[in-house]
Amino acid sequence: MQPVAATLIVNVYERTYRAALTPGTFDAIVADNRVQIEDRWVLINNVDDSTHARRMAQALMESGEISGFALVEHEIDRALKVTGLTRRALRRRPYFLNYGLVMSITGSEPYVLGWDAETRLTSPADWLTPGIELLESDANIFSVCPRWPATRDTLDQETVGRQGPWALNYGFTDQVFLVRRREIASPIYRALAPASMVRSANHPFSFEARLESHQRARGLFRATHTQVSFVANDLPPVIERQLGGYTWRERLQRRLLALVGAGLARLGSSDPRLRLP
Repeated sequence: MQPVAATLIVNVYERTYRAALTPGTFDAIVADNRVQIEDRWVLINNVDDSTHARRMAQALMESGEISGFALVEHEIDRALKVTGLTRRALRRRPYFLNYGLVMSITGSEPYVLGWDAETRLTSPADWLTPGIELLESDANIFSVCPRWPATRDTLDQETVGRQGPWALNYGFTDQVFLVRRREIASPIYRALAPASMVRSANHPFSFEARLESHQRARGLFRATHTQVSFVANDLPPVIERQLGGYTWRERLQRRLLALVGAGLARLGSSDPRLRLP
């Protein structure tokens, strides 16, 4: 297996860190991708017992399975400075954004491979080598990912172009993504794209939504590999499941975005900022 110039970063939190930091997890992720990834990091975020999480991560580092680990709360101020944001941008639920900002300053390789702790490829495949080649050859490609789970696969409706096995579209997923570090470690997080906010109505100022807004505002693409797919733990929205439900402001925001979405659907614009799905 050949090495790739990517830093693998897995964000873990209270519900996921125990399983994700079990020995063998990172080796299995790398093996499934059929490449060598030497730079491997854990981000620890929003856990009840950070000492326990650090101890598990330290054991993985000492065994050589990961390169290092970081606590999001310790790195967020530096990440905010690099990305041109202030703490106000973190809003009431910082964990939807802070981990992604810290990813931009974690590790050393020129490409960042963000990987959700509960994500795995449907079957082993090397999509990273051609993905990096695509990012190196085409400045209009912002992010690369495998195809998402069949239970919510809207790729055919979203596709606006093709390059070989890659379907080009304007979405962004934070479950598995490959990006250039220099781009996410820069002030790109204030772009406005109504379609992105509608698509992420549950948390329209999240890391995922902000990067999709940037893509749409700049007319950049996500390239999705049509022959490699991933599966994830497809749970109900976390706000409904664990966080006590939506506040009245969030409920109002969702209603307003639903109205915006209905208007965009009727408009049927091809402008990436306004295009649905």
